[in-house]
Amino acid sequence: VTLHWESLPSFQERFPEVSTSDELFELGRRRFSCAGGAAAMDMALDVIARRHGTQLAIDVSEQLVHERIRTRRDQQRMTLARRLGTHRRRLVDAVDVMERHIESPLPLSEVAQRSGISLRHLQRLFDSELNQSPRSWYLGLRLERAHYLLKETDLDVLSVGLACGFSSSSSFSRAFRSHYGVSPRQMRKAQSQ
Repeated sequence: VTLHWESLPSFQERFPEVSTSDELFELGRRRFSCAGGAAAMDMALDVIARRHGTQLAIDVSEQLVHERIRTRRDQQRMTLARRLGTHRRRLVDAVDVMERHIESPLPLSEVAQRSGISLRHLQRLFDSELNQSPRSWYLGLRLERAHYLLKETDLDVLSVGLACGFSSSSSFSRAFRSHYGVSPRQMRKAQSQ
């Protein structure tokens, strides 16, 4: 199954036994799923092309004022380089590594190594391009995911913390409060009112 990129992490936490993908759409013999509104159009156009030919899919696409028919493997989100506002490849690689290792955070030395640079160079890139340290950026990614999981799931606070790479409820709560100004429980309580 595939879902919108924002919903995928909470779905994976709720249903770990279900195989997920980050494709635009998934077509099976008896089931299909897509990653949002525009992805539904792309999926429908793909089905039309398979059953009735590419030209009909293009004609329908024009009627829908859908500029480009995306394949299921096209990215859901804008590119990481565009989101970061930089084309510094090593920095983009480092952030990609961080985004893929939220539940089990890597030491920064390993992030640097997997990005093909030294730890010092990683620190300079983050400082010059993103105006913060790699440690701060990585923590922010993890806390952003935690914030989303607290809002969108009924997972208990400890489970959310563990899903975002914190080893205890207290360390998660301290970091969350420092970042958002409220504890995870307070944030969730405010959401439910």
